[in-house]
Parts: sequence; structure tokens; C-alpha cells
Amino acid sequence: MKIKNIEVEFDFLDADNVEKLENAYKKVLEETEKHQEEELSMSQEIRIECQIINEFLDSVFGEGVSEKLFNGKMSLKDHTEVFQDILNEKIKYSRDLEAVYQRYKPNREERRKRR
Repeated sequence: MKIKNIEVEFDFLDADNVEKLENAYKKVLEETEKHQEEELSMSQEIRIECQIINEFLDSVFGEGVSEKLFNGKMSLKDHTEVFQDILNEKIKYSRDLEAVYQRYKPNREERRKRR
């Protein structure tokens, strides 16, 4: 899979990879919610959100991936675009997998006719 300008090894149809992504995504939600109550400056909020996404990227794709992607910059726009691209890719693969399941799912009406 290619994220921005770097290639990472990730298979959206591998259970271990998907589990890692799901766990990291849950942590993003938890961390984001945890900081919602704090009174922070705009710059602090941006840094925290970027750091949360950096941790997500490093835990899913390997340590140092966030540094390669962003070169230490804390641009919320860049971070959220990458994060959204990954989520969109997961959704695409989920739909593809569902289509495969539907293709091979036994048709109940056909089974009843055979009886």
C-alpha cells in the first residue's frame, strides 16, 4: 500500500493487519475524546491531534512511518488527509470482501427447491 510518497506493507484482507488497524483506530477515538474536555490553545489541539494520528500510523504500519510521511511537521490538514485515505481504503476493502461473501452465500430459496 502506498501512503503519500512511501510504500508500506499492509494487507487489508489479512486478519492480523486488520486487527492491528481496528485496535489503533479505537485508541484514536479514546485519545481524541480524552482531550475534548481540556482547555487548550489551538496550537496545542493541533499538536495533540497530529500526535494521535502519528501514533496510529506507527502502530499500524511500523515505527517511524509518521516521521517519513510528515518530516516532523504538525499540519492537521496533512495528518487528517492521510488518516482519511487509510479509512477510505479500509472501507473499500470491506465492501469488496462483502461482495465476495454475497457471491458465495448459499441462496435459501434454491436450497428449499432442491429438497
